[in-house]
Amino acid sequence: MCSETAFNAPYSSFVRVKICGMRDKDSVSMAVKHGADAVGFITEVPVNTHRKIDRETARELAASVPPFVTSIMVFMPDDLKNALELIDFVKPDAVQVHSAMSIDELVSLKAQSRVKIIKTINIIDETSVRDTLDYITALKNIVDAVLLDSSVGGKSGGTGVVHDWTKSRDITVQSPLPVILAGGLHSGNVADAISTVRPFGVDTVSGVETDRKIDDEKVKMFMKNARGQ
Repeated sequence: MCSETAFNAPYSSFVRVKICGMRDKDSVSMAVKHGADAVGFITEVPVNTHRKIDRETARELAASVPPFVTSIMVFMPDDLKNALELIDFVKPDAVQVHSAMSIDELVSLKAQSRVKIIKTINIIDETSVRDTLDYITALKNIVDAVLLDSSVGGKSGGTGVVHDWTKSRDITVQSPLPVILAGGLHSGNVADAISTVRPFGVDTVSGVETDRKIDDEKVKMFMKNARGQ
């Protein structure tokens, strides 16, 4: 069923790239300088991570992103009201939802916020490709893309751990929505990841950090290898 409505954009080696974990304007400038298509801000999430920033900083950084680069707020809203308030304050181009919002809540979020929505889906050993495709199909007219990420010990995002790319590939080739691949990607494996999964885009944060800070050289090499240069 899902393969009949698969996302029809032809695979391109020019895969879109998001660099996540922006905490200051220097990091944003660094990602943009090296050709990132999008930058992500992990905003007021209820987890202990050095990458999260407050809404005031997120708003300032989102406003600093130049034209033709997408600002993406990564968040874990506990309800629709809080999600809408945060979007209205930060004013990102798109949001990446890491919480378990219901389909009805996502419908309302889309209708009331009018921003692009990326829904994160965790890929673990027990993940069913068929069940995941059924879920993505249910999201087809609600969100704009899905992001397949690793989950370790209940933690999703920024784990630095690679998941089973064969599952991600099987999902990607049948998905009715663009698929973004995340989870343990770095300059040394991103080319293989793209070749194997053939995603619409890739997303990294741990793969471009040194001592908990965005590393200019790592961003440069990640972008170079993601572009096949």
